[in-house]
Amino acid sequence: MNALAIDVAIVGGGMAGAGLALLLAQQLPAASIALIEQHAIQVASQDDLKVPSFDARSTALSCSTQQILVQLGLWQQLQHQVAPILQVHVSERSRPLGMLMRAEDTGLPALGYVIENRLLGNALLEAVLAQSSRIRTISPAQVTSVTLSRDCATLMINNAANVSLDAKLVIVADGAQSALRQQLGIASDDIPYDQHALVANVVTELPHHGIAYERFTDTGPVALLPLQDHEQQHRAALIWTLPDSEIQAVMQLPESGFLLRAQQRIGGRCGKLLSVGARYCYPLSLIQAREQVRSRIVLMGSAAHHLHPVAGQGFNLIMRDCMGLVETLKPVVMKGGDIGDVAVLQQYVARQQWDQQKTVTASDWLPRLFSNRDRPQMLLRSAALLGLDFLPGAREWFAREATGL
Repeated sequence: MNALAIDVAIVGGGMAGAGLALLLAQQLPAASIALIEQHAIQVASQDDLKVPSFDARSTALSCSTQQILVQLGLWQQLQHQVAPILQVHVSERSRPLGMLMRAEDTGLPALGYVIENRLLGNALLEAVLAQSSRIRTISPAQVTSVTLSRDCATLMINNAANVSLDAKLVIVADGAQSALRQQLGIASDDIPYDQHALVANVVTELPHHGIAYERFTDTGPVALLPLQDHEQQHRAALIWTLPDSEIQAVMQLPESGFLLRAQQRIGGRCGKLLSVGARYCYPLSLIQAREQVRSRIVLMGSAAHHLHPVAGQGFNLIMRDCMGLVETLKPVVMKGGDIGDVAVLQQYVARQQWDQQKTVTASDWLPRLFSNRDRPQMLLRSAALLGLDFLPGAREWFAREATGL
């Protein structure tokens, strides 16, 4: 079997993998790229996308991610499909104090944006397929092995053609339970939260006015994110953290019982919850690979670090990492260097280390802090929220950090 020679092979990655492929194609115009996806790459018709899906999962985009989409030339088509976050209201259940972050305090038009995954994913895949001369897509396919040598990494791919690739650099982005990470013998630290995230779209009685609500409760955080209205229905994305012991009971509640219980968690934000779409749930844990790079290997996305969704920063951190990797490789390519050299890849890790560390720490620390019912901790939380709301510049700094800029 003759191996195809490629510069960069991206294994998995979903929306982030497609985004990375586009960034590489844009910033490294001489590089050949392969995107290998386990599932078939399919693009929906524009007619199918015109009607919002009540069952669609959504992603909160930070301003840094929005800027990346602008750079890729995708924002013009997406900006009419997003709901801007104009304010973020942070509170604790049964406590009177809270914090309000406003876009106007940062000088930005929005603190972030919420978009249905199918719309964002479709735009990214359309752009990938439009560059078929630069980005080779192989799907549905599964990488069965990676063999490293001095000059390349050889990937054996199980698909209709059973091809193999010789790549100068392999991006491993096949998810939190990465099979390739395990095959490469890269250990990870897995810390379960003993919680599940339940996600669903809801129709609310009142408009959200561009406000995202983040509420901390004794069983975990719950968030209500703005979505675009449809046919005069006010829509929002619900992200509800529940203990493992409760998740199945809540998932199986009839709609009326589910809405009542969710209303008790989120309070009177946006009035009454009127209806709910399909419910999805997944277990929560903090997963961090002990190595992000080796010679010719980079772990990216959830394969490198899988976060609690409390601050909605998982996808946004991935996109910042993608940009950091591309900006690290660009001068190497211009000088004719080796993009798979471990010394080059370690520069990427050093470049992203602070951003990764503070984002992972915040995503891990926030739910732990607010789930602690110890009275001194509760007083500390109230004081912290009060300080952020009233100390000069504190709220504005926190809001600026949330934008990812």
